Amino acid sequence: MIDYHGLPLPNWSKIAFCIGCDLFDMTIGRLLLGVSIFTDVVGALVMFLLWGPKGIFALWEVLDPTEQIDGFIPTNTIIALAASRK
Repeated sequence: MIDYHGLPLPNWSKIAFCIGCDLFDMTIGRLLLGVSIFTDVVGALVMFLLWGPKGIFALWEVLDPTEQIDGFIPTNTIIALAASRK
């Protein structure tokens, strides 16, 4: 079994990055309708790299190709706060 817990960066920097990603998703990300699934998959990959297997939960955003629902839910920040608690 893989024992990967994410990149060895300070939690505050990973949380700040996730907040920035959510702000992008809530503003500009909602306008990128042609590439929304691509950005959601790449976002989930980045979350996996930052937080390990817990970051895979970001893939739920692929279920909304219109970007109208998941743009209002700060998925990355929620995952970051949950993963940073030990």
